[in-house]
Amino acid sequence: MPLHHFHVVFARRADGPPPRFIRLIEHECHRRGMTFVHCQNHDQAEVLRAALLDGTLQIDCLIDYMGRSFCNDTAFCRAVKDAGGLVVDDPDRVALFGDKALMHEELCRAGLEMPRTLLWQPWMPSRDLTPDERAILGPRIVCKPAAGSGANGVVLDLPPTRAGLDAARAYDPEDTFLLQEFVAPMVLDGRPAWFRVYNCFGRVYACFWHPETHETRLVSPGEIAWYRLHELERISQTIARISGYTWFSSEVALAERDGRAVFLPIDYLNNKCFMLTQAEVGGHGMPDTLAEEVARVMVEHAHAHTARRAAPARAAA
Repeated sequence: MPLHHFHVVFARRADGPPPRFIRLIEHECHRRGMTFVHCQNHDQAEVLRAALLDGTLQIDCLIDYMGRSFCNDTAFCRAVKDAGGLVVDDPDRVALFGDKALMHEELCRAGLEMPRTLLWQPWMPSRDLTPDERAILGPRIVCKPAAGSGANGVVLDLPPTRAGLDAARAYDPEDTFLLQEFVAPMVLDGRPAWFRVYNCFGRVYACFWHPETHETRLVSPGEIAWYRLHELERISQTIARISGYTWFSSEVALAERDGRAVFLPIDYLNNKCFMLTQAEVGGHGMPDTLAEEVARVMVEHAHAHTARRAAPARAAA
């Protein structure tokens, strides 16, 4: 039997006071009588990983916000998973579907309408785009590295020339790059029809999200009905089904294409969602009620996973 048992570990690098979302997770854990640990640096993560490997620690749920800040973040996640813990998100699914090029192809196969895209593989030589390729992508071209995170390596106005492509690919010559049309959203009552859609264990929450100011506001049920935004949930659930992610956000734009309105996924999978709340940073933060709901749902699933793990031991006793 392990000497220590942590129900929920939230792992992130933190140089200041814990953000409100972490305090919400801790509060939800304590409400249910669950232990909570905030892992804040590489050394702590390594201590926990070593204890998992030698059998002196059990972790029921790891909420992974380490990103690339810890040297062995994937190894820690896999140690929790291999020991039977729930990892948000599963490191093997993240390793596979964190590739934007792969996810783009999977979403196309699933029948979703997508931004017009050319995939530039690392073995393909740079060159000027042909007139046909420029016609497909339009006058403004967005270039994204498939393995990039955040906005790193993204070029919003790529010149359709060999020099422009060389400059973009210099970010990571071994990566595939997505060359995409620039999507201009429609306007709904003075607001860009651009959405950040959160999915937490199958529960979908859509927000209006301004692509320039990042101002965020929950879409109300009435607005979903009035503007006919039900497709946002279908897109999010399709992404969840393909990727296997249990907690992520997507960006989706409502745009005009060939005289009709279409919902186009822009940023497919973000599994390290921006979680600073509006109470902390103002209008560009996550709505506080949404942060509270996500914390509750996450801990509910952690609690259920703990109960499932405990059931065989109780039966044996």
